[in-house]
Amino acid sequence: MKKTIKYVAFFCLILIISFLACNPDEDDTADPGDPRDKYLGTWNVNETCNKANYQATITKDPSHSAQVLISNFCNPGQGYAPAYALVVGNTINVESQIIGDNWTVSGSGSYKNENLIQWSYTLVIAGSGEDCTADYTK
Repeated sequence: MKKTIKYVAFFCLILIISFLACNPDEDDTADPGDPRDKYLGTWNVNETCNKANYQATITKDPSHSAQVLISNFCNPGQGYAPAYALVVGNTINVESQIIGDNWTVSGSGSYKNENLIQWSYTLVIAGSGEDCTADYTK
């Protein structure tokens, strides 16, 4: 009987030690921040469609917590509403939408590092479509 009590006490001690060792790390609860932050700012654009170099500015969409607004996307010029894009990790997706003077755009970008986003998108102007690529650099 004494032997059984010793085994039960030893088992309980091991069980208590294992529970104490399983405290969650404080890092697991750290706020990862807003995933849009790394995309924000003014970017220098080198585009293949028009072989153009211009600037585009990415800001947070105040009405949608996962979207950004891209001013001068595809270089329609100043005075046009920005394109909107959904940020999912290291991918930024531009759903099919009308920008500029009835230009239709859709595509996505891939965040490479704090100085480079690589884009692939389709641009349709007056019924004529073109597949484009662009590098956004800082």
